[in-house]
Amino acid sequence: MPFTSSPRRSPLRRAAVALLATGALLAPALPAAAAPALPSTVDTAAAVTGPTPDSPVSGKAVPALRGDAARAAAGGKVSEQVRARGEAFQAAHEQRRRADASLVLPPWSGALHSVWGAFPTVVSDGAQATHTINPGISIPAGNPDVVYAPTLVPSGKTCIEVTTFYWQGGNGVGAWDWCAASPGFAAVAWIDASFVSTYTTSFQGLPAYTVLDVQTNAVTNSWTAYLYNYTTSSWDALFTSADTSKLVDPHGGWSMFEVYTEYNPATGEGYYCTETYGTQYHAANLQIKVGGSWTSLTTANSSVTPPGSVSSTDFGCYGLSFTLQTANSHWQVSH
Repeated sequence: MPFTSSPRRSPLRRAAVALLATGALLAPALPAAAAPALPSTVDTAAAVTGPTPDSPVSGKAVPALRGDAARAAAGGKVSEQVRARGEAFQAAHEQRRRADASLVLPPWSGALHSVWGAFPTVVSDGAQATHTINPGISIPAGNPDVVYAPTLVPSGKTCIEVTTFYWQGGNGVGAWDWCAASPGFAAVAWIDASFVSTYTTSFQGLPAYTVLDVQTNAVTNSWTAYLYNYTTSSWDALFTSADTSKLVDPHGGWSMFEVYTEYNPATGEGYYCTETYGTQYHAANLQIKVGGSWTSLTTANSSVTPPGSVSSTDFGCYGLSFTLQTANSHWQVSH
């Protein structure tokens, strides 16, 4: 079950946001203020459902910052900050705060952290999903908010979280290494024109990439995150990591819409709301690998807080709507 944490962010998270606000990220290939021109794509069901876990692996890597460069791109203290978030999530992911949508959005101080999405209740050996992106989002300098949407973790034993992120440093798709001695971003691919033309197709009128995050060696607990290359019809590797100590982790994972926002007294809502108005976020075709077989997320193997029980006020923003297009393999958040 998703949760909404207390309005206060942990000191580690606040320290990371301070780094973001001071521009600790490296500049993306395109300036954040300039949205890349989108190539024309074919909006067909075949284009989106074509990638399967058994599609060919190219042996090539997704163009991205890696290693120290990726960590530098995300700021020096982000590792501690996101690790704290993951620990807090595991401890409290079954809690949630519901608010009546008719309530006036109250002011708050500090920061608000909220999530919503699908949460597998079984331990899997992989996940695949179609994630829409919004290249036109341009969060300006000085805006402290971060939107992670969608962000995907197959299960507790995975080494890699793959997240789409939007903030003042730019828009990207990153692989977070949970198996590193000091967890942090291990690969960051900026959402620029090259990324869009290579790794996206059209899904419900929006550019979307397909991600495969799968265990490739059960003995060493090695995981690889792939992005589907629509120009070669094969999987390109984003990052690989391994750690046998994660094999004892029993919990399921998540596919979710996540925001960290601070109150903007000028608008009466979170800072991110102005810059993301008119956007949609989809995680579709969600499936997990259990016992050697791939299966879609359903009500039998995952949980989703009913959309009617979620209020946009929980996210510090007016006008958000939450939709479960297919239970539980396709969720949508619209603004």
